[in-house]
Amino acid sequence: MLEALSKQITTLVIAAGSLFSSHVTPVFDNCSYHLQDNVLVFSGRIVNCYNKDIDQIMQSGQQILLEFTYRIHEHGREMPLHVNSETHVIKYDVVDKFFNIDKTEEGENFIFLDFDEAKQHFVLLEVLNIQHIDFFEEGREYFFEVTASLHSVYLEEMEKNIELMKYWNNKSPTYRSPIFSLQDLKS
Repeated sequence: MLEALSKQITTLVIAAGSLFSSHVTPVFDNCSYHLQDNVLVFSGRIVNCYNKDIDQIMQSGQQILLEFTYRIHEHGREMPLHVNSETHVIKYDVVDKFFNIDKTEEGENFIFLDFDEAKQHFVLLEVLNIQHIDFFEEGREYFFEVTASLHSVYLEEMEKNIELMKYWNNKSPTYRSPIFSLQDLKS
């Protein structure tokens, strides 16, 4: 009963708020990559990615999905050689008042009582496995890109999808690595 009432109130707040929504332009920050146990790994976070509307939706009990897609390119070629993705899922338990975050790259669930800590952890990539070193060939140059996107949220009470990317100006933040070779990775 309490959860149903909470969802109805949240739905009304989200519907009203979307009429006057503000937009943000998220970017990757504090990014780095290196070899770890013969695997190219990437770490970074997204900043400038929250506004009051996204905060309200995150606290509504709705499941929010953030997908990180990474592509490896050979320098000078448009088509990626390898594409994969990882997801972060956050859901607020409106009854017990905690945030649960599931990250597929770590295969773990994280519990947070503090909303700000949960928000920071949700957009943080720590040692994302991009590719094993055996993938890269001598004498070739590569770069990789990591792109983040929010999936839409379906609100049953409104029978409507809320496109969360509209709060990000419909633009996915993207990190593009400098061009590197296999020798660069080994150095």
